[in-house]
Amino acid sequence: MKSDVHNFIKRHHLFEDCKLVIVAVSGGPDSMALLHYLWSNQEYYQIEIAACHVHHQLRGEESDEDARYVEHFCQERGITFHERRVNVKEYASEKNVGTQLAARELRYSYFEELLSRYSDSALATGHHGDDQVETVLMKMVRGSLPLFTYGIPVKRKMGQGVIIRPFLGITKEKIEQYCIEEALYPRRDSSNESTVYTRNRFRKVVLPFLKEENPLIHTHVQRKYEWENDDQDLLMALAEEVKSTIITKKSERNVTISRIALLNVALPLQRRVIHLILNYLYGKNSPLITSIHIEQVLDMVQYGKPSADLHLPDSTLIRREYDLCHFTKDSIDEGEQAIELLSIPGSLSTKTWVIESYVTEDKDIVERDNQIILDYEAVSEPLFVRSKRASDRMTCRGMDGTKKVGRLFIDRKIPKQERKQWPIIIDGEGNIVWVPFLHRSKVGHVGHDTKKVLVLTSYRNIRPDEK
Repeated sequence: MKSDVHNFIKRHHLFEDCKLVIVAVSGGPDSMALLHYLWSNQEYYQIEIAACHVHHQLRGEESDEDARYVEHFCQERGITFHERRVNVKEYASEKNVGTQLAARELRYSYFEELLSRYSDSALATGHHGDDQVETVLMKMVRGSLPLFTYGIPVKRKMGQGVIIRPFLGITKEKIEQYCIEEALYPRRDSSNESTVYTRNRFRKVVLPFLKEENPLIHTHVQRKYEWENDDQDLLMALAEEVKSTIITKKSERNVTISRIALLNVALPLQRRVIHLILNYLYGKNSPLITSIHIEQVLDMVQYGKPSADLHLPDSTLIRREYDLCHFTKDSIDEGEQAIELLSIPGSLSTKTWVIESYVTEDKDIVERDNQIILDYEAVSEPLFVRSKRASDRMTCRGMDGTKKVGRLFIDRKIPKQERKQWPIIIDGEGNIVWVPFLHRSKVGHVGHDTKKVLVLTSYRNIRPDEK
């Protein structure tokens, strides 16, 4: 393991211009092995080592023992130790996000704060090769935007310092063996055994199968990630260059392009130019920009009628007028909530609602009051959740034509103060699929030819099994 890690550090110049390396330590095998390895070799690498621990206050006494264990380990070896307690549950409630995301945001906020205190510093995390494989596969399965690489970067800028991952070239098995050889007795997080978390399911089911097929899968995935990352950077830089030759007019909420100029560049650049334009209108890294929408724009530009309209989520209109295509972002009413992506499978939490999704081949499942069951292949992905808009209409099951969503709230006597926070689920084409507890749309109706069903479930305030 030691030679593999050393070669990885050397190849990626991880300690270049770095005097202090702060190791993020949870107390588990990965971070403890990393801390011990760097502490043992700090003279060779000519760096100073420190450790930091974030106490998430999620597992009671178990979390307290983790913090004490790391602190004691550092005291025995004269390693500078930093600790920060964070209230994950309170933050998750305030930001309307899940516990894991809240913990990560708080953790990385602390990392950035630490890096700002020390010049020429880096923060090292214990992510390893198996983590990389899991991350790449999870993002592929979820359908992440293919214009970007899926994976954990070896090195990336954060604030005034950098985050580095020296263990990405080795497996979990080698880390465990290192802990045995060096007589390390790391802590074990009980939540890592729960199959409730998607990553744990990939770790326990998918990864062992891949390792049986190829024990070096982590090496190949890491190389693929690094090469693709270089390719993507080059293509995006080229797209930025040609974009100015394609855009004919630009304002805060409008972009007009020449269709002919767009089609004169290579298809990979066409996709990226469209992405850059949508990125400009929606905001950087918006979850609303998906590969489906980019393909819809391309279809309209390449094969559509000379005059056509394409409606994208969040009041965005693409209008083709012969050789010109206009991208327009309408203003949003102040009372409207931001539109949010609903992953499949996955869940989305707001202050007053939880929406969950999963796919199954069980076509005999019975639809409950708080559910809608859809033909998975007939649904236009991705799905989004947003609040009600005055113009909303939907095709309701058991009814002819369309009905105003606002009328549904009136008919069911929903108080006005609740209507603004009531979730509206829409598909990738902007069609309303479901208004929980009020009405189900005809979109994606399950029939005899249905192979897989998509189940959406809604809960008010909190899930019943979390009470």
